[in-house]
Amino acid sequence: MKWKSHLEIASALSDQLGLPNELRNALRQGSIQPDREGDKVMIRDGRGLLHRRRMRHHRATRRFIKGMLWKARVAHLEGREADAMWCLGRALHYIQDRSLAVGPFGWFHDQREGEIGRETASLEAIQLGEMAAVASPLFVELCLRSLSPKRRTSSAMHQACMLSSAMAFAVLSDPKPDRRRVMELERSERRHAHLLLPFSLGAAMFVIMVGFTLDEPLIVLFSLPLSAIALMLDSRLLALRSEVRWSVPL
Repeated sequence: MKWKSHLEIASALSDQLGLPNELRNALRQGSIQPDREGDKVMIRDGRGLLHRRRMRHHRATRRFIKGMLWKARVAHLEGREADAMWCLGRALHYIQDRSLAVGPFGWFHDQREGEIGRETASLEAIQLGEMAAVASPLFVELCLRSLSPKRRTSSAMHQACMLSSAMAFAVLSDPKPDRRRVMELERSERRHAHLLLPFSLGAAMFVIMVGFTLDEPLIVLFSLPLSAIALMLDSRLLALRSEVRWSVPL
């Protein structure tokens, strides 16, 4: 999308959020910052060497966008509202760009950006995003998974407005300290420390003993990675940590 489209969506979203002029300007400027300077990402070439490369706007990864939304959420929880708007605007830029299909090798990039430039921000889509928004990192993840490039520019603008609104209201929702959820996290962490951790270490030691007994060094080498994977499989604990971090100022 061109600056005009990004700024128009940011302005409509600012009106819906009721932002004061300072924060409105921060959101608008954040939404075009990637076009001005660009964000850098680390890539690995064919020889395994790392290089910094400018982010491709229509190919930004969900992981990168989610990381930017988390930065915005943390800034909001800490009361740094201008920083929150800046990071949010940058994340929304990539969501909006990824809403528009540009064809293989970007063949239709200029044509479709010109077409979507004639579309106006959809107030209806922004209101739908607000109504659907849930203050949860799981909701953010599901929305990003639903993000797909649209060939029709009207559909692309509708998705860009709706997802931008949903992400903004999810990120800027009020902190909701949930003592029950915090206590549940504490219980899960105790279970992790007292049950899963000893079990994983015991399993690793058993595999090591078997490897030495059978004189198979490869079994010994694989024991610790397998143990680490077992610890990471405690998905409930990971989900709880994420929810608490999203809801409770640290």
